[in-house]
Amino acid sequence: MKEEEKQGGDISEEVEKLLNEKPKKKKGKKKWIFLGLLLLFVLFILKNLLFPGKATGMLVNTENLSKADIQEKLSLSGPVSGTQSQHVTSALHAKVKEILVKEGDKVTEGQLIAKLDTKDVEEALEAAKTQVDLAKANKEDAQKNTKAEYAKVQTAYNNALLDFQRKSSLLESGDISQSEYEQAESALKDAKASLGSFKVSGGNVQVSESYDLQIKSAEEGLKKAQSAVDSAEIKAPISGTITRVNVQVGQFADNLLDGKPMFTVENLDQLELSISVSEYSIGKLSLGQKAIISADILGEDKLEGEVSSISPTGEAKGGNTAERVIPIKIKIDGDKKGLLSGITAKADIVLSEAKNVFVVPLSAVITGEDGSSQMAFVEDGKIHIVPVKTGVESDVSVEVSPLKEDAVFKEGAHFVSAPDASLTEGLEVSEMPKNSAGESISASESGVVVKTN
Repeated sequence: MKEEEKQGGDISEEVEKLLNEKPKKKKGKKKWIFLGLLLLFVLFILKNLLFPGKATGMLVNTENLSKADIQEKLSLSGPVSGTQSQHVTSALHAKVKEILVKEGDKVTEGQLIAKLDTKDVEEALEAAKTQVDLAKANKEDAQKNTKAEYAKVQTAYNNALLDFQRKSSLLESGDISQSEYEQAESALKDAKASLGSFKVSGGNVQVSESYDLQIKSAEEGLKKAQSAVDSAEIKAPISGTITRVNVQVGQFADNLLDGKPMFTVENLDQLELSISVSEYSIGKLSLGQKAIISADILGEDKLEGEVSSISPTGEAKGGNTAERVIPIKIKIDGDKKGLLSGITAKADIVLSEAKNVFVVPLSAVITGEDGSSQMAFVEDGKIHIVPVKTGVESDVSVEVSPLKEDAVFKEGAHFVSAPDASLTEGLEVSEMPKNSAGESISASESGVVVKTN
């Protein structure tokens, strides 16, 4: 076999020599040169058919072990909004008279943004004022009448007291009978009881508390009426930007379609992302974790952010599932680069990361019979199994390190990118050839023949 291979190699060398040799000027020899080349080409083809390349063991795809940075991320999506967002509504049943802003306008807290028709509420305000005045007048009249009545009762008491004192003396002298004395005594008691029915404070007789209750009720009605008049002027609750105008002139402010607010005001100087996180993933999150923000509107640009709030309670996810979700917010930092409130954005939250560590594809790590993680390396044409421990894991890669020192586990070592159970310690294998770009090529492309046994 070796002699045959040597012959084939000699033929190939001869073909190359003839191809590179300059043609001679003598035209008579051109024909023979051509025929000679043709013959050598045929012999070369026959050599490859009759004496193919040496067969190899199992063919495996390998990669070079190298270090890199790796991050474990949780990718979530949600709507973008301002950190402060207020809906403007009105409970007043009045028509919108004037709208003073449009979407995109910047406003300050307390700024007038719309006016309602005040005809009805102003009439109600005047009626409420009248009720207050009437209640106060009723109390004043009652106070006058009560004061006069109290004066009469007091005079009657004083007279009854004098009469009782006089008849007491007469009874002692025997000038009146016992019954006359008792009549005077009874009259005094009645007068005292009548006087005691009045409430006096600071020398002034007081009227029934019901009059004060009437005044208080009327004043509360006046306060509500005044509030209704004031609420006819719709003002911005916070400083920010008008992001939604859902009302038109002529509509009743308290009866908009679909229950929408009249206006939405947001502070767009600071944007945030509102996301619902599965209860199965919430344990991986904590305040301050970094996030990378992306959105279609940003193109290739990315923004940075961080987890700014995590709700202490969960809520139903909805649909046909019992799964709960927890609302979180991600504050978006720096220049927003055209990011708009109301659109959907994606946040890649960095759960953990490692720098300058050995990183391999997830497929390169397999589970051994003892449950340990393992990798298969190729050294001197044979498989060497190395137990490893894993660290930070991304969607496609994982951090690895040897469980114990192993000379094979080093930078640049060849590991099998997707091993299976057939790869055992000491198994002879051949590595999948690579092209100039370092990409694997097929056995047929490389001329390698795999032993099938």
